[in-house]
Amino acid sequence: MDDAFQYSERQREVRFGEFRFFFSSGVLLRQDSPVRIGSRARMLLQRLAQSPGETIGYAELISSAWPGIHVDEANLRVQMSTLRRLLDAGSPGPSHIVNTPGRGYSLNCEQLPGPECSPKIGQNVVGLLAPLSTMIGRGEDMAVALDRLQCHRCLSIVGPGGIGKTRLAVSLCWHIAEADDRRICFVDLAPLGSSDLVPATIAATLGGTEELHAPAEQRILTAIRGSPTLLVLDNCEHVLEATAELANTLLQQAPELRILATSREPFLIDGEAVLRLGGLALPPDDPVPASLAEALDYPAIELLVDRAMAAHGVVFSGQDVPALVRIAQRLDGIPLAIELAASRIEAIGVAALAQALDGQITLLDGGKRSASPRHRTLVATLEWSFDLLSDDERNLLVTLSVFQGEFQLEGAGQVSQTEFESLLRLVSSLVTKSFIIVSRSGQTVRYRLLETTRAFCAARMASRADASEIQRRHAAHLVTELALAIGAGSANAEGNAELRRIAADVRAALAWGLCEGGDARLAVQLIVESGPLWLRLSMLKDYALIIERAIDVFSTHPELDETDLVWLAPSLHKAWYNSLGLSQKVQPMLIRAIDVARRTGNRSCHLDCLWAMFGTRLTQARYGGALAYAREFQQVAEASGDAAQIAMAHRIVALSMWRDGNLSDAARHGRAALRSNAQMTAHVQLDLMYKQGVTSRANMSNLLWLTGQADAALDLAHEAVTVGLSGDLLGLAYGLGMMIIPLTFWVGDIEQAESLSALLMKISSENDYSYWGRWGRTYQSAVHRLRHGAAAPDDAIDAYAAEMDGLHRHILATILPDQPLEWVTQHDAAEVRTAPHWCTAELQRIAALQLLAKGDTEGARAQLAFAFDTARGQGATAWALRIATNIADLERHSGETDAARDMLTETLGRMSQGAKTRDVRRARRLLAELQ
Repeated sequence: MDDAFQYSERQREVRFGEFRFFFSSGVLLRQDSPVRIGSRARMLLQRLAQSPGETIGYAELISSAWPGIHVDEANLRVQMSTLRRLLDAGSPGPSHIVNTPGRGYSLNCEQLPGPECSPKIGQNVVGLLAPLSTMIGRGEDMAVALDRLQCHRCLSIVGPGGIGKTRLAVSLCWHIAEADDRRICFVDLAPLGSSDLVPATIAATLGGTEELHAPAEQRILTAIRGSPTLLVLDNCEHVLEATAELANTLLQQAPELRILATSREPFLIDGEAVLRLGGLALPPDDPVPASLAEALDYPAIELLVDRAMAAHGVVFSGQDVPALVRIAQRLDGIPLAIELAASRIEAIGVAALAQALDGQITLLDGGKRSASPRHRTLVATLEWSFDLLSDDERNLLVTLSVFQGEFQLEGAGQVSQTEFESLLRLVSSLVTKSFIIVSRSGQTVRYRLLETTRAFCAARMASRADASEIQRRHAAHLVTELALAIGAGSANAEGNAELRRIAADVRAALAWGLCEGGDARLAVQLIVESGPLWLRLSMLKDYALIIERAIDVFSTHPELDETDLVWLAPSLHKAWYNSLGLSQKVQPMLIRAIDVARRTGNRSCHLDCLWAMFGTRLTQARYGGALAYAREFQQVAEASGDAAQIAMAHRIVALSMWRDGNLSDAARHGRAALRSNAQMTAHVQLDLMYKQGVTSRANMSNLLWLTGQADAALDLAHEAVTVGLSGDLLGLAYGLGMMIIPLTFWVGDIEQAESLSALLMKISSENDYSYWGRWGRTYQSAVHRLRHGAAAPDDAIDAYAAEMDGLHRHILATILPDQPLEWVTQHDAAEVRTAPHWCTAELQRIAALQLLAKGDTEGARAQLAFAFDTARGQGATAWALRIATNIADLERHSGETDAARDMLTETLGRMSQGAKTRDVRRARRLLAELQ
């Protein structure tokens, strides 16, 4: 360490082991090197150091570190454990932190002489005002600044307006003043209106009566020569060139001089070190901190709460955490903005402030009267810095405010229409001046504006004549960027992170396109292209609402015709269906879109709409209609020659066939779909569809079970779950809801049904698949009914009965056959006789059991015989076994068992697999009783 910067032992400090802790600044040194310590741990250490060796009670420590906040002692234990690990790392002796169980903690150390032995620091300090509030969240920056100032003769603290450069410099000066005898001269250059005044202002602050008529530079050198001096030049940005030139000269001619400067940009002189100051650390918004105590571990939240409590006595609770996080993130952790926001909380409340800050920063005015005019409002601070830019820099910065998040140089060039070399020069300058923030990931460099800067510039862009053209170029750029991101990226964490970066920009571009003066056709294109984004980011409900609003806006748009809007119908169906279920509004739109696609030859849209209508009819239990749309899909797909579309055709034809009761032909298409799994790769239009890997297996599993191959069915269902978990959660949710979970009920594995229902609920909750979440809840209710013989108080089956679709009703009827269900309506009863489908035989069997329960034995016998013929005619061996078992059980009581026993024996013989399934075990037990 430089001898000139050794810390005085006369300072008010505490020394223990290799450590020295300074009370006023909160700086912790280990062998004279600054140690990074969190703000909460620092507050605890400061309280312990005030009474070394004395046990401080838990309550007192908590009130010291969390003033005005009620927190559990567990939070104290966590922080003390962190502090102990920090202080004891590498030390062979006893711990510096001692816990007295049931009482509190103490610090083992040697206390140096108190304040009465400290030097009179005011004698060596000129122009430096004492801070009136504690500095929060800058402990690490303080340590880094001390370290760099010890190693370099010039340090520039650089950052945007309001970031706390001056506050850090002041705290740094007071710490040095307490630890060192050198003179400190603090010069505020903000009031200067001309660069010519810089030397004279510095000379006047340094003082001295000799050579009053000498040049100012000479007077400065005379004042600083011969005595170690720290010259602090605050707020240099508007006089940067002159100040940098003077600083360079002074450093060359005065070897004992050190300079600390604050500015938006560095001096760029030899020997200069730079500390670029960012916002205070922010908590994540996903997940939001679970408690207020946890949130206060983040300096941005700590500052917001501290200032609101100190000035207005506002009391916070855990319910305020989401709003506090939203405010701090909206303000990018900028201390000035946070302090101004804190002053508004008393008047309007934290939740209202969080909402009000969206899109505006003018709310943050009326700062402290003691502040400089440019720090009384955030807008004034931004205007001060903005006015120092060149015209080209201001123009580019305003243009770039159209980006809601990060952007790259290519995007900036497309939107601003700036030649690349000029763009590179301007962006570099704005980065240097702290108007643009840079982030790097591998070889990729991205840029963004702070939210406060962006809002300030966006307000200026709104009044520009070319604002609409800038937004149009922004939307067009997003169409290209979406295609690249979706085409190149996969649905993994890295690919989703790329989509998440542009999601806010897509929202903003869509909002512009939907408003008066926007570009309607570009908005439609952006809606369609962005579909995979909303799916992969688990925001399908948001997407559905965006499309619905777009349809309402565009349906009467004078510049759009049916060919422009044709893609909106299938996009809305996919988003709405998986998040909210079937929509009566969507179906007529899909039918019209199919007609338009047929007439215009738009094959891709034709396929998308046919797939949507197939799924709609299937969900409604209109199985014949589903098969008709699947057949048309097959024709169009085969004409296209697209292997992926042909594979999809085999799957949906197979599914609609067996649901319609044609099991034998369905098996042929189902096997073809399984063989084509490798060919089924998703592209943009198919991204919101269910992939072949999960759905073809799930589909075939049900068909195998119906035809008596239970073991193969379960193996295939297990494969489907594995494939879905590895990359197709949407397809897995669909497969679990419609096929895989019902299969577990049918084979009698209630534990597996319960487990997979929980999995479906988890996937649905985490990915915004609300529709499938409702299916999962009904299955959980079915498990409860089967175990307890009655519905639970919160039974979802009864709760959703009125809105339940036909297929959902049919499935629940087959898994709860012994419980009377009201959904087998008169329409269903009539339909199963005229158009038998996949579970017709089972519904007839259930009806027979209901007749038997009413005492109508002959009616039940006739109904069972009819049901058995239906099942045998379809090849539905699984249903046939259930029916044969009921017939044998019925005839056992009448004494006419021979024919029933033969029927059961013959049906069991058709069951090549499934020895452990519930139905086979039950049939075998009964058959043994009939022998």
